[in-house]
Amino acid sequence: MSMSFDSRVRAKSNRFKDEGSVERILNATEILLQERGHEALTTTLIAEAAGVNIATLYKYFPNKYSILGAIIKQNRDVWLKAADRSVASVLAGSDWRATMEQIIDFAARRRQDQPGGYALRLAVLALPELQSFAREESLETASFLSDFLTARGGLDPTRAMQVARVAVDIGNSVLDLALFNPSEDPPIWIAEAKAAVCQYLTPHLERRAAL
Repeated sequence: MSMSFDSRVRAKSNRFKDEGSVERILNATEILLQERGHEALTTTLIAEAAGVNIATLYKYFPNKYSILGAIIKQNRDVWLKAADRSVASVLAGSDWRATMEQIIDFAARRRQDQPGGYALRLAVLALPELQSFAREESLETASFLSDFLTARGGLDPTRAMQVARVAVDIGNSVLDLALFNPSEDPPIWIAEAKAAVCQYLTPHLERRAAL
C-alpha cells in the first residue's frame, strides 16, 4: 500500500528532524571534547549540550563511544575523499612527492584544526572501544595508497598493501608527535612526516624509472 501525501510529508519531516538531532549531538560532542577532553564526556552531558533529551540521544547512539565513532567515521569520509582526489591527480601526471606532502598537510590540519581534534585522537589511542574505528581508517587509507602503488609503481596487490600499511603507520606515528608535542614546533614534525613517508615510498614508486 502506498503512503498518503500527509504520511509522506510526516516521514520526510521526521527524517529531517532525525538528521538535525544527530548533527547537534555530533557537534556538541566535538565542542565538549575540545573544552573538557574525552574523560569528562557522558551521554547526559552531551544531550544537555546538544539540546536534546537523553531518550533522543539513546535513540541514535547506545553510548558515548558510538558517538565518538560516528565523528571518526564522518571525519574519515572527508579525509578519504580528499586523499582520493590527490591520488587521482598523481595518476594524471602530477608529482607524487608533492601530492604526498599535500596529503600529510591535510591530515595534520585535520587533527589540529577540527574542534576536539586533539582530544579525539587521544581518545582513539587510549580507549579500546575506539580501536576498531582507528584500524578501519588506517586500512581504508592504506587501501587507496595500495591501489596507487600498484598503478604507479607496478607492485603486486599483496606487496602494495604491505608497503601502504607501513607508510600509513609511519605518517600517523610522526603526526602524533606533532599533535602531542605542540611546544616543540609542530611544523618540524610535519616536515619529518613528509620526509619519512616520501623516503620510504621512493624505491617503490621510482623503481620503474630505474629499470
